[in-house]
Amino acid sequence: SLSALSSLLLLHSPSQGTLLLLSPPSSSSLKSQILHYHPHIEEITADLPSHHRLSLYTSGSAFFITARILIVDLLTSKIPTSSIAGIILLTAHSLSETSTEAFIVRIFRSLNRNAYVRAFSDKPHAMVSGFSKTERIMKCLYIKRLHLWPRFQVYVSQELEKDPPQVVDIRVPMTKSMLGIQKAIVEVMDACLKEMRKTNKVDVEDLTVENGLFKSFDEIVRRQLDPIWHMLGKKTKQLVSDLKTL
Repeated sequence: SLSALSSLLLLHSPSQGTLLLLSPPSSSSLKSQILHYHPHIEEITADLPSHHRLSLYTSGSAFFITARILIVDLLTSKIPTSSIAGIILLTAHSLSETSTEAFIVRIFRSLNRNAYVRAFSDKPHAMVSGFSKTERIMKCLYIKRLHLWPRFQVYVSQELEKDPPQVVDIRVPMTKSMLGIQKAIVEVMDACLKEMRKTNKVDVEDLTVENGLFKSFDEIVRRQLDPIWHMLGKKTKQLVSDLKTL
């Protein structure tokens, strides 16, 4: 997503209008990566007086801005929406119909129908959790087209092969205490999984300790249970929560 985002920023021209990059506090890592390639991008903060922010909104440059500042300026009519070329959302997977970002896009679209909205995510597994999450995010952002760029896509693969990373594999053996902790955690996970199998509500083929060692395991279980989540008992919900913690 960083490559596609960088291309969009390079294509942006001041004559098009100002470009706003909505960046929540949780996206600080992605933000620093963008600044590494585009150090000219500044940030609109709450410390800036309103007249200064107005001059930045009409400058035609690209700026980072938080949802809290942008929604306040939109609601108080301190931002000339006609001067905005578009809005880019950096963490699409974290959005929902009730998020501030969705509210911003709704207001923004009503005031400027010519501007574009782009949303990026580098966490595809988070986009498929829940019921039709991707479709719901696209709907609340008024986005009609979805582009998927997996690593095995021809253009992506060719680009990555041009400058392959140097990988150094360093393996540190576990201490006796660490092995004891790992064994205990695996045993507790196995006990939870056996209890989960008794519910007959999930695909037992996926319920193995080996699968449980991967980060997305709790999402696999939750995805299967989402349609009937409201029908599950307290014990089953607690087991899902315990598996996530473990």
